[in-house]
Amino acid sequence: MPSALRRRLDHLVRRLDADRYLFLVLLGFGGSIVVTRLYLELTGYPTVGGDTLHIAHAVWGGLLLFVGGMLPLVLANRSALLAAGLATGVGAGLFVDEIGKFITVDNDYFFAAAAPVAYAVFVLALWTYLRVRGQRDGSPRSELHAALELLGDVVDRDLSRDDRRELERRLESASRSDVERLSRLAGDLLELTRSGALDGGVEEPGRLRRLADRADAWADRNLSGTRLRRLTAGALAVLGVVAVGDLAVVGFIGLDLLDGTTTTLADAANDYARVDIQDGLGTTLLLARVGLDVVVGVLLLVSAVLLLRGRDRRGVEVGQGGLLLALTLVNVLLFYTDQWVASGAAGVELAVLGLIWRFRRAALRETPDGEAATEPAGRTSSAAL
Repeated sequence: MPSALRRRLDHLVRRLDADRYLFLVLLGFGGSIVVTRLYLELTGYPTVGGDTLHIAHAVWGGLLLFVGGMLPLVLANRSALLAAGLATGVGAGLFVDEIGKFITVDNDYFFAAAAPVAYAVFVLALWTYLRVRGQRDGSPRSELHAALELLGDVVDRDLSRDDRRELERRLESASRSDVERLSRLAGDLLELTRSGALDGGVEEPGRLRRLADRADAWADRNLSGTRLRRLTAGALAVLGVVAVGDLAVVGFIGLDLLDGTTTTLADAANDYARVDIQDGLGTTLLLARVGLDVVVGVLLLVSAVLLLRGRDRRGVEVGQGGLLLALTLVNVLLFYTDQWVASGAAGVELAVLGLIWRFRRAALRETPDGEAATEPAGRTSSAAL
């Protein structure tokens, strides 16, 4: 790699709260696809336009993508990044939802592979979110960049008390830099902060922040200790049983379809499992899904047993691996057969994955990427399990 390019890459710094903005992108992306497809199915797929024009929702998606890209270029306020993240996610979802029209000769919106492709894009965005969420850059440059972002909230009088403590912590870290210009700037800003000059920019928590704090406090009281352990293990066990139990029904359908015909019993099971595959490719994908389902189910059941036996680290790693396998591979195949079942499965798996992350933070004092978790100032951590 050329030295000039390496220097430029070394200067790149992760934006403060980047994972928060990416979460909004994910929420907007997944939500817009599900809501759009549900609306179209319930309303009979109406056409927006006339005899000549057809305004596809990809057009609105492109418009929202344009808005999401323009907002951070025009507005310096950090609040604009929240709107940009949501607009980008919704816009991308509306655009990708019509992927079937872009990859088929006859512009087929209902192309069977369209839903798996759209979900694969979501998985890619999810992987990016997980990578960014797991990054921890404690370098003085990164700390000073984050502090300068927080200072912008002082101008808007939008700095919370927690953000104020975060600002001081980052300035303290940056002031220990070996680079004099960085340490001096951070030190001067830290002295200014501690002098009370920024007090007028600190705002009391708003209604949404208070509701979020109450939700966190409720979760700390009710989702901790033995209760959190049992809830996490129970959720993993249920998903594991469902995944393994699916083998009998889905496997029977797949085997019965190998000769190109179905029996009455297979048709009944077909309706029960909501699988409608009548070609060789579908059969192959179905059997691949069955095999992966069994692997995922075994991993989740093993994880539940490990957690109940107190082997927390291994249990968390096995459970997290099983859920990520389900989210990244199994669901792609499931979307080929039934997008609504796949959407529900992905939502449940993401919820259980969040539960595992909470358990990991409480029991092992670790973030999802395995690094030591730090509690925000002023908050107490959950009791050790």
